[in-house]
Amino acid sequence: MSADRTTPTDTGADTGAGTSADQEPAPEPRAGRARDSAASKQALLHAAQALFGQKGFERTTIREIGERAGVDAALIARYFGNKAELYVAAVVAEDTAARGPGAFEGLPQIADTLVSRSDERGPGPIMQALIRADTSPEIRVAAGDRIARRVVDPLAAEMTARNLDRPRLRAEVAVSALYGISLGRSLGWFEEIQSVPKDELVALIVEALTALTGEDPADR
Repeated sequence: MSADRTTPTDTGADTGAGTSADQEPAPEPRAGRARDSAASKQALLHAAQALFGQKGFERTTIREIGERAGVDAALIARYFGNKAELYVAAVVAEDTAARGPGAFEGLPQIADTLVSRSDERGPGPIMQALIRADTSPEIRVAAGDRIARRVVDPLAAEMTARNLDRPRLRAEVAVSALYGISLGRSLGWFEEIQSVPKDELVALIVEALTALTGEDPADR
């Protein structure tokens, strides 16, 4: 992306003769670059979705993704980290396009989201990436990192703010339990967990885990 795309086209005598009003739009190139950045990121995501769908993860190259998106393939590192993380982002974006991920709002929200997802669609793409035997090690690591960033990290931060000991361990135990319960419900491992109404199960999960996280559901 060159600066020419966002630089005003007026040149020559007009450059020195402009009034202050004429010069007010000067900050626009920064806004233009921001729009270009968002467009480039989206183009890479769409290109990745198409190529991963056609060729799979292993046979798709970073260079091909950049060429299809029409942008520098080096931007993948800036926006996504690496090819595996781009793969996970592409799968998740495709899977949640209709509703989009919600912001982290604590244990009750996490429990409700995971159980609802289990009821509506079964194991999500992140969980499938973790449990499928044919998942590449790169994708499995990227999937685990995504759970850590989006769920474990903010939950641990909340527990740190409440001055609980070993907040990271507590967060990992809580999130492991949540994902395990939602997976067991979707796969029918246990009759009661599968058949109990969603709201009742979520309330029971929150009750069981608040002793671990130190969170008071009444505060939400």
